[in-house]
Amino acid sequence: MDAGRDNRLAIGDLLLAVASPAGGDGALEAFCGEVGLNPRTARQYRQTARACTAPMRQRVSDSGIHVSYSVLREGSRTGPGGTPYDEDYRTLRELLREARDSGAGRVCVATYRQALGIGPSLRDLLNASGPGEATIAEYVDALNRNGPEREKIIRALVEEDAELSEAVRTAVDAKRRRDQEREKGGRGTAGGERSDKGTALARDLVRLRDQAVACMNRYPRAVDLSAEQVLACKEAIGTFEVLTVWATDRVGTHTAAVRRIPAPSRESVSA
Repeated sequence: MDAGRDNRLAIGDLLLAVASPAGGDGALEAFCGEVGLNPRTARQYRQTARACTAPMRQRVSDSGIHVSYSVLREGSRTGPGGTPYDEDYRTLRELLREARDSGAGRVCVATYRQALGIGPSLRDLLNASGPGEATIAEYVDALNRNGPEREKIIRALVEEDAELSEAVRTAVDAKRRRDQEREKGGRGTAGGERSDKGTALARDLVRLRDQAVACMNRYPRAVDLSAEQVLACKEAIGTFEVLTVWATDRVGTHTAAVRRIPAPSRESVSA
């Protein structure tokens, strides 16, 4: 049993009862105003509850496989043509059979999205910590080999996640805590000037990353720019590209060693 999943589905059922999609969004928004619920979140709850029928919920419950609300939500999303990504949850049904046959205990969002052909979500990449979970750096690095589709895929990845700001803040906070723990653990060790420069470089790059994340949070939508501003922005973007190559060159020699360090558990990160 997943209490979080079942509670969200129950909220979706309530929203279907008090504000049917056929009646437009006026009733939904009015109800959300009364109870303090974000209308966008409410639409997701309602859409997921509508797609996940009682027989499908029973199938999930009887399977013994853990299926989160996030998984059900992904299957209920609709593509450009208005068709659900997983109509009647056919793909999820197959994944449930595979999980049962293989002895897996769950169907995770990343696996489901990959099976649906819509790739990982930004939240999955930002919060990746377990074995086999691609980080955002690894995902973008792989896209470099895909030619002109790279920019389109990255833009879609960012724009599709309505909870970008929250996900980014979570990832940055976790990263900052890990860096602080590592810096504390490294105090008093030998290394001299080389160790000091390494600490400084890592700290400066993390600060640049935090500034970049803050910039994305400040401007979540397109901004009107003058011709001069466009030129200035393009120059800055060119500098960022050079910085990326420069930083990769400085850090690249240590990549193999870093990969051998086990990733911290979510418990240690959130402590």
